Amino acid sequence: MSRSYDNEIDDRLAEAAAGWVARLQSADATDRDRADFQCWLRAHPSHIVAYDEMSALWGSLKDAPVSLESLKARRSSAARAVGLAVMLSVIAASSYTIRQLGLIDRWRADYYTDVGEVRSVVLEDGTQVDLDTDTAIAVRYSAGERHVQLLRGQAFFDVTKNPARPFIVDEGQLSAIALGTHYSVQAPTGSLPQMVQVEEGVVEVKAGGNDTILRAGDAITVDASGKATLAKADVANETAWRQGKLVFSATPLSKVAETLARYRRGRVVVLDAQAADRKVSGVFDLSNTDEALAIVESNLPVSVTRVTDALVFIRSK
Repeated sequence: MSRSYDNEIDDRLAEAAAGWVARLQSADATDRDRADFQCWLRAHPSHIVAYDEMSALWGSLKDAPVSLESLKARRSSAARAVGLAVMLSVIAASSYTIRQLGLIDRWRADYYTDVGEVRSVVLEDGTQVDLDTDTAIAVRYSAGERHVQLLRGQAFFDVTKNPARPFIVDEGQLSAIALGTHYSVQAPTGSLPQMVQVEEGVVEVKAGGNDTILRAGDAITVDASGKATLAKADVANETAWRQGKLVFSATPLSKVAETLARYRRGRVVVLDAQAADRKVSGVFDLSNTDEALAIVESNLPVSVTRVTDALVFIRSK
């Protein structure tokens, strides 16, 4: 007898379970992923139920072709279950979105934002932290230092000066140390790398076994191998999310789609290379990604198709 998703698996739990199924099916799943999965699975009996449901659904659909017509047909026959299955298929077929695993990071966090939410918090020393969409941080202060672990997402720090207590932001292979400055730190998400950008002041970044001093306008990215690359950045535009805006300047549509997807639940998938390479310039309201997609469609030779609320396709006309 099949179980009812409405009664036994709420949306957030189903989303988390779907993310785990897709991640573990992915060829780039790591030992850390598998260990985190076991931790999540043991956290509550409902997680086992949700994962079993998603695994069964995945097993029945993983070999089916994912065409627009077949997705619409499945949606009409089993809208809710298929909506989740479609998400699984697309996630497994493309680069994995770590956002699906947010539940674990939120449990560990002192402060976090949901998907599409941006907010500011003030820490005990007066430091202001702006949290981007789907971001989580854990704060550990001691007499000798102020330590923040960026668990996911991106955060901008306006650090209160205190030379006796260095301010340290940790993210995986990267740490950024400042006495008093304005800077952002980004965790790797999808194709986005680890990154530190400095708006004001000086930040020491430790990454890949090297120490690098960043000043205003500098940015450093760290790839999956630990290689660090230093460059200049328009920090005001790159962190315009703090004012509720997303700013693009001749940005490939593929990157625009990935950015918009971070502020909504689900996926925005560009289906062909020609569309992916189209350039987008403009300022968009991050709280209304549907409007942003409509503007893109009206200004570029592309069509935007919403298969479900959580799945959008963009293709060339």
